[in-house]
Amino acid sequence: MTEQTIQKYLQQVGFDSRRNIRKWIHAGSFKVNGKVVTDPNSPVDGANDTIFFNNKKLDLKRQKKSYYIFHKPVGVVSTLSDPQGRPTIKEFITKIPERVYPVGRLDYHSEGLLLLTNDGELMNYIITPANKIPKVYVIKVKGMLSPQTQSKLETKGMFIDGLRARPLKVEYIKKTAQGNSWWRIVLTEGKKHIIRKIFKYSGHPVEKLRRTAIGTIQLKKLPLGHWRELSEAEIITFKKKFGVYDKA
Repeated sequence: MTEQTIQKYLQQVGFDSRRNIRKWIHAGSFKVNGKVVTDPNSPVDGANDTIFFNNKKLDLKRQKKSYYIFHKPVGVVSTLSDPQGRPTIKEFITKIPERVYPVGRLDYHSEGLLLLTNDGELMNYIITPANKIPKVYVIKVKGMLSPQTQSKLETKGMFIDGLRARPLKVEYIKKTAQGNSWWRIVLTEGKKHIIRKIFKYSGHPVEKLRRTAIGTIQLKKLPLGHWRELSEAEIITFKKKFGVYDKA
């Protein structure tokens, strides 16, 4: 194997998510041939170098790239561990043979589609805001948006915590008997709790939130708490649509 950066190598062998790998590298948790590495761009040769993590020698093997979707229920943390001891997605995906990680997150009180993969390149591409990968949500909010509020969200966006949130695509679905309403939302950024904040500040707090799609990848009728592997056709369609190309 030719040399590559330690971050890229660890992502390709499925060691952990890009975020955690970078955090641990900066913290000095890795050694290569006995020397502490703190730069994610430090070169390694996976075939010949000896890599330690927290002084434990790693036996790393390249995994095949794998892609799954999971229907996260409310009350489950969209990480593989939780310091507060809450249920995590790890409890639902024990039968997935590869070591995969969630692409982005859904908050504890939300449900819907999570993409799971060990393809670090794709993971990073999706979560990078500049690539504008659309995410689709169905939400139930308190009350009914006025035409003026809907227009503002679609054309001007909103300032949240001092930062401008991009305009959304807001599509009316239906009104409930209690006077609340359901909407389909499309957005291309992933700031924490962004949808809940936008509608709270608009005077219509979110009561329910479900993510139904990431780009061309759709949740469809996958039951709550279940996962399935994406087909090759689904992955090819996604990559072609958004200009994602595998690097040698």
